Parts: sequence; C-alpha cells; structure tokens
Amino acid sequence: MQVRVSESIVRTIHVEDGIASPLEMLPILPPERMAELLAEQLEALGFVRDGSTCTRTDPDGTEVTIDLAAATVAVRLGAGARIEEAVERSAQIDVDRKDQAEASLRAGAVRELDERLAERTEALRRAVTARLEAKVAELKHELDAAIGRATIGALTEKAGQLGQIESTHEDEAGNVTIRVRL
Repeated sequence: MQVRVSESIVRTIHVEDGIASPLEMLPILPPERMAELLAEQLEALGFVRDGSTCTRTDPDGTEVTIDLAAATVAVRLGAGARIEEAVERSAQIDVDRKDQAEASLRAGAVRELDERLAERTEALRRAVTARLEAKVAELKHELDAAIGRATIGALTEKAGQLGQIESTHEDEAGNVTIRVRL
C-alpha cells in the first residue's frame, strides 16, 4: 500500500535589525544649547522634532531616531515577506502500519517546512542587516556634516560671548577661522 501526505505552510514573516551609537559632539556650549543647534541642523535634513528627539523615516523604510538629550542615534530597518511552501511525501508500507507510517511521513514533512521557513527567515534577516550596514555608512556622513555645522554654530556663538566677531572664514577643507576683538 502507498501512503501519501502533503503539508503546506503560508506565513508572513517580519524581521528587523537596528543599531544604536553615541553622537560625538564637542562640549563647546552647555549640552542643552548644543542639542538645540544640532536639532536645527537635523530639521534642515528632514528630521521631525518631538521634544528631545528628532526622527526621520526614509523612503526605504529606515527609521532614524536622534536622542538630543542623550546624544545618541538609533537606526532601525525591517522587512517582511510572505512565504508559501509545500512538501509532499509518499512511501510504500504494510497495511497494518498505515497510521504509524503516515504520522512519520507527516512529521518529516512538517520538519522540512520548518527548516525551509527558518532558512528563508535567515536569508531575509541577512539581507536586512546588509541594507542596514550600507544605510548606516551613508547616514554617518550626513550626521557628521550636521554635527560639524552645529559645532561651527557653537564656536561662533562662543566667540561672540568672548568679544566682538570681526570676521569668519571657512576654507575648502571645512576649517573655520573666527576673528574676535576682545
């Protein structure tokens, strides 16, 4: 006698990966003022401020959150997929072992489906992690530039506190010279 079993699975999976790291800002002015200057630069980059955080969701789904008070950045990316898999198994067996053989075939088919689901989930997770790593590298340049502009603003403000600013000059390398009359 031949026994045949068929198992299928349809699942929607979602994987997410994220990273958080500190922002390196020079303590030129009090932390609250440095946070304000950075927030102004971030808003110019499309971030939305809500209290002490600035957030942005990019078109690719990447969520970037800057905690101004803690001076940290968190980047999160997720992806989902609908997975459909099916397995068929059959075997020639004795009539009196039909139920046991069918249960064994079904258990093997379920195990194979679980393994396929795990493989597809892991592949999606690796793809999300690779996309996140690329996005973080791109974002680093953008945030470094914003922090640089905030630092220049802080230096200019600090120089103004020391005396009268006579001139400000920024060269091609991004170095800033501020002349102050004391």
